[in-house]
Amino acid sequence: MKSFFSILLSGLLFTNLLSAQNEPKVPSKSTETQKGFIRLEHYGENITKLSFEPAGYLKNEKITNAVVRLPDHVFSRERNLLTSDTITISNDGYNSKVNVAYIPEANGYRGIRIFLDKNEMIFGGGERALPLNRRGYHFNLYNNPWYGYSEGADNLNFSVPFFTSSKGYGLFFDNGSKGYVDIGKKDASVFEAGFLSGEINVFVIFGNSYQEILTAYQKLTGFQPMPPKWAMGNFMSRFGYTSEKQTKEIAAKMRTEKIPFDAVIFDLFWFGDSIKNTLGNIDWVNKTKWPNPKQMITDLKKDNLNSILITEPFFLKGTKSYPFAEQYLAKDSVGKAYQLQDFYFGKGGLLDIFRKDAGNWLWNYHYKKQITNGVAGWWTDLGEPEKHPSDLLHNLKDLGVNRMMPADEVHNLYGHYWNKMLFEHYAKDYPNTRLFHLNRSGFSGSQRYSIFPWTGDISRTWSGLRAQLPNVLGMSMSGIPYIHSDAGGFAMGEGEPELYLRWLQFSEFTPIFRPHGTALYEVDPNAFSYPSEPALADKSVLDYVKKVVDQRYQLLPYNYTLAYRQAAFGEPLIRPLYYNYQGDEKAAAIGDQFMWGDAFMIAPVIVKGQKTKSVYLPEGNWYDFNEHKFYEGKKKLEFNTDEYQYPVLVKAGSFIPQNIGKVKNTIDQNSSNISILYVPSEKPSSYQLYQDDGVSKNSIISKQFELISFNSKGLNDEGLELTIQSNAGNYSGKPVMQKFNFQIPGINHLPKKLLINGKPIKILDATETRGISTAAQAIWNLGKQHQLLLPVSFSGKPVKISMFW
Repeated sequence: MKSFFSILLSGLLFTNLLSAQNEPKVPSKSTETQKGFIRLEHYGENITKLSFEPAGYLKNEKITNAVVRLPDHVFSRERNLLTSDTITISNDGYNSKVNVAYIPEANGYRGIRIFLDKNEMIFGGGERALPLNRRGYHFNLYNNPWYGYSEGADNLNFSVPFFTSSKGYGLFFDNGSKGYVDIGKKDASVFEAGFLSGEINVFVIFGNSYQEILTAYQKLTGFQPMPPKWAMGNFMSRFGYTSEKQTKEIAAKMRTEKIPFDAVIFDLFWFGDSIKNTLGNIDWVNKTKWPNPKQMITDLKKDNLNSILITEPFFLKGTKSYPFAEQYLAKDSVGKAYQLQDFYFGKGGLLDIFRKDAGNWLWNYHYKKQITNGVAGWWTDLGEPEKHPSDLLHNLKDLGVNRMMPADEVHNLYGHYWNKMLFEHYAKDYPNTRLFHLNRSGFSGSQRYSIFPWTGDISRTWSGLRAQLPNVLGMSMSGIPYIHSDAGGFAMGEGEPELYLRWLQFSEFTPIFRPHGTALYEVDPNAFSYPSEPALADKSVLDYVKKVVDQRYQLLPYNYTLAYRQAAFGEPLIRPLYYNYQGDEKAAAIGDQFMWGDAFMIAPVIVKGQKTKSVYLPEGNWYDFNEHKFYEGKKKLEFNTDEYQYPVLVKAGSFIPQNIGKVKNTIDQNSSNISILYVPSEKPSSYQLYQDDGVSKNSIISKQFELISFNSKGLNDEGLELTIQSNAGNYSGKPVMQKFNFQIPGINHLPKKLLINGKPIKILDATETRGISTAAQAIWNLGKQHQLLLPVSFSGKPVKISMFW
């Protein structure tokens, strides 16, 4: 297929057929601001990169590695760079066009101007507690910690210079220096992006849907690998466990309350007894509180609990590792280790993560040592970096830069190169193990390094909870798929049971479920605290909390399949409504509902004491997952949220695989016995269930997995036909036989006939029956719910289910 794009410059149209080798001719003008080059690169069918290279610009180093794809064609032409020039980029396969202009240096920044249509909406840009449509806002591209933030926080921990437009295109500015964007605030018709340093560029990504744009962006910058299956479970976490004794006591309480969990996270008290002056120990220094860490980690693992340790990039004077780390710290203007004097945690320096020898040292000195002790996952904190003075200098010689670079020129890349270092060392030394890396900061492309970022130190308030919806959804649409929050809230605020429960209800349908918050009464008896562990929830909400965690584990087959869809196709796990319902103007305006995969629509309760919630249902029919009722779409309805209820709706036509019964953790699940909720629709639909061993890094590449397809021809006047098929895939631990227990609501009268592969199946009418006949092979209307229950054995051979009225 030939791809054809056109460039319109200063009113003249130039075209180039990319299968040919002709350069587009760029005219010169008599009015000039500065000489330089305009460079065009084409990546595949729908991506064009435009870059400006001003003559004499000495900070044009290309130091990001965000882009992993190579260009198909490159065109470059010297010319005068004029602010009056408008370059129009379009593509014959798409209806969109993008108008671009160069911004010369002003106040130290250079950049690019994009011209917007009147009703155009702009989404993305990373972590922002702002409305999903960011038009009308100005914010920084500068990874920024914000302790105790809530609604309206505009500059947070993880900036991503990738945006999507409602007009069918995406923009990616591949520049990791300090920058800003102004999306129609200064001038309502202009999207402006400026940067302190680095290459001045923009990738224009065309697409007929948000998914096409997002997938193309991830092809450009990399896909997130599959997570270990245990990462989709529940984490036991707080700030923080102060001793082995306390850790084991709370883990025992979790088991006593029969709350499933898969991991224990150790915050900074594992390497010190105080918040201050301990960063840089990176070892279990208190042998009284942590007498035998390796044995403790081994004991936890016997219960299938994975241990995760926190690490920071700062090394403070007086800590155990400072003398070893000092040679690897970032420098001051005279070449000595830069000394932070006003850092909250203490005085010391910052590891120069851009140096390979620094990364090698940290890996061997710290990470590998603790992995040998049994540590299964990692948490990197303060990686913005939290303290990064402008006059601190980094050595980028290993990246091909022959000058020391000030912090502001590489600030947004620090966390990214930390992600890279950890991922590459882990891949080299543990090539078949999936990395779990909880982190707080990065850049475009960090997703390919297997990161699971959280949204920073959010306030424990209702405003903090509300801030998570645009923050998480905005990050997901910025190509960072496993974004999540400290469930329950982290900092200060209102430690009230209702807030805790409502936050967990929201977090159940986010990529990572990790209750976490301050609990400092062991360190300071006067400090405010509210336990973050579900087992320690207030008695008034404990049973509801347990239900949330149990349902998270019941939905593991569905959630794990979402992880596969993300790794294989770049589909986001959590999505704003506008993503699934692109032509629906009402959906585009809604920020307090979201999709969890294609099937679920969630409307979390985010207002204290709310008794009802108005919910917009997009087109199609919808099934209430909790109340077992059907609703028609394209309307708003009021849902009861009293007694801690919350709307969870399933789109008609969906198949929802679920675990059956109570489990202790993800390993405890019985994959040979799965419930399949099929919500009937008049339209045909299909679904693929993904299964593998849950641990092998190369399952997809080596085809060590199985895809089981469920298909429906739709419910009609004749009846219903369902089929089950396998791709005949194999993996370690695959069950020989699986039992799929179908639940099909909306079957309003007793079917006349039911067949499996042509064989008649006996149906019990349970309308007036209290007991269940052992002779029945299917059950209808149990509990008067108009639901058909049908167990089906599946050995991998095709199965056809036929129901007739």
